[in-house]
Amino acid sequence: MGTDMSGATASQRGAADPAGLADLEARIGHRFKSRQLLLDALTHRSYAYENAAPGVVHNERLEFLGDAVLQLLSSDLLYRRSPKASEGDLSSLRAALVRASTLAGFARQIGLGPYLRLGRGEETTGGRDRDLLIASAFEAILGALYLDGGPRAARVFVAPLLRDEIERVTASKQLKDDKSLLQELAQARLGITPTYAVVSQEGPSHDRTFVVEVHLGDLIAARGEGHSKRQAEQAAARSALADEGWQIAGK
Repeated sequence: MGTDMSGATASQRGAADPAGLADLEARIGHRFKSRQLLLDALTHRSYAYENAAPGVVHNERLEFLGDAVLQLLSSDLLYRRSPKASEGDLSSLRAALVRASTLAGFARQIGLGPYLRLGRGEETTGGRDRDLLIASAFEAILGALYLDGGPRAARVFVAPLLRDEIERVTASKQLKDDKSLLQELAQARLGITPTYAVVSQEGPSHDRTFVVEVHLGDLIAARGEGHSKRQAEQAAARSALADEGWQIAGK
């Protein structure tokens, strides 16, 4: 599943065309019992607002569910794959797997963009290939899969993508530190750059412990401590990455 599966056939079909949906189902590897779920997952808010009618539902609720499913499946995969990895290492790897740019890459691999239902504004400004938009749609697809086929269907679809990405990140040594990952995730989800503040320091100068808070706007996302400000900031970022509450609130 690591190869690009997009093609001319997909781009020539509309998302509402049953043949187009069948083609997308083949790309996903699941035949939906409820085609409406799949159609909902493909529907952006802009389309729903411009085409207000019974049965037209945008994909944000499915995106919310898919995000939780992705967090669980990626955590389970990493836990089983890396029995000696620390909690911090697992959190950093998971953050690399679920960030918007990674999910957008997954969406492109299955050729998702041409199937999306977008409003005129999003259509004319390149929404079909915008990272955050197609990453959100990918999560919505995962949520729809979970509802239609259960955890197994979601796992069968996403696990190969996650495994390929783990290998790619590990081989290329592209795993970023916790502060970098938190900044990328917070900017994608909230449009906010994290800031850090030292709230206390204790001990003699040769063995001092710093406590640092990481702030996302007015929200205190987490605290961390270390024997230097840098260590404490990294610990605070790691704690924030492990806490999904602010991420969900930002969606």
